[in-house]
This record gives sequence, structure tokens and C-alpha cells, in this order.
Amino acid sequence: MKKIAMFGGTFDPIHNGHISLAVQAANLLHLDEVLLIPTNIPPHKQMHAAPGYHRLAMCKLAAKGWDFLTVSDRELRREGPSFTVDTLRELRTEYPDAKLFLIMGSDMFFTLEQWRESEEILRLAVICTGAREPGEFPRLEQHAQHLRDTYGAACEVLDIVVREVSSTEIRTRLARGETLSAILPEQVFGYIREHHLYLETEEGK
Repeated sequence: MKKIAMFGGTFDPIHNGHISLAVQAANLLHLDEVLLIPTNIPPHKQMHAAPGYHRLAMCKLAAKGWDFLTVSDRELRREGPSFTVDTLRELRTEYPDAKLFLIMGSDMFFTLEQWRESEEILRLAVICTGAREPGEFPRLEQHAQHLRDTYGAACEVLDIVVREVSSTEIRTRLARGETLSAILPEQVFGYIREHHLYLETEEGK
């Protein structure tokens, strides 16, 4: 059975922390494909700093060199808020025989029950996350057990090292003219400079 994971997010910009989580999850879970899916209109966050076509292009650059990483514009093509449940339903229709996984950061994992049709999300996919900071793993496993007991959910709390990187901090530092080659994929950093993205801070808008 093919294993396909959805990894959605604002990716504003996509950074090494995102790629690290995707790569480690793919290795541990033996995933055949990880779909990087930038959101159109995020239900849980403010609007993006960069337009969708720039975020899509940066995702494609970040995915180069990883055979199992595929970038999808499906949520950018879909009007309205980007609800995860809608995307998972599309994937289930397109891949009826595959096992679906949903990769997310630990902050999102703790709020999953507040998402639209969260029980349907838990039915459609195996939920995967990893700790962002030392000592968080037990809390994640405890919450995973709650989801298993309450909803019969399938959850994977991965024992991995996730690089804690804030996209907001990245945008602020880029606005200051800092070089962030250790945090951003080289091609992504080059794209940002070429297109003069994130030149204003969040407060300066």
C-alpha cells in the first residue's frame, strides 16, 4: 500500500525546519511521497506576507533534490479558506488505495480538535508530529493517547529533532537585511533576495 503524506502550511517562507520535519517523517514512516501544500487563505492565521505564487515557487525550490517531496498548488487553486479536511477528502478520492498521513507541527497538533470537522480529519489520515523543544515529547504522546481513546485516531509522535524556527522571526530578520543561509534553503534565500520579498517587518506594514 502506498503511503502518502500531506504537509500543509503557510510556508511564508518555507525554511529548513519544515524540510527537516518532512524528511525525518518520511524516513521513519517509510513514506512514498510527501505533498508540500501551501495554503491559500489560512483559517487559523493572519494573511500571508508573500503572495501565493511566490510561496509556491519557494516550496518548489526547497523540494529540489528530494525525490519524495512533491509540491501541490491545489489549495492555492481552491477559492476560500484552506481547510485541511477538504484537501484530505480530495486526496482520498485521488488515491483511494493509499494510506494517508497528515504531518503537522506540535503547536497545530495540540489545537487539532478545534479544526473544522476534526473528527473527519482523524478518520481520513494518520496524524504525525514531532517535538519542537526538549521535554515536549511526553506531552505530545499524552495528547496523542487522548485522541486515540476519544476518537479512535491513529497518531504517530515521532522521536525526532525538529529545528525550531519561527517564520515571523525569519521575516523580521530578512527585513533587516540579514543573511539566513543556515535557516533557509540556499535557493529559497536567493529567490527572496531576487524578488525583494519581506522587506517590511510585520509592524511596519
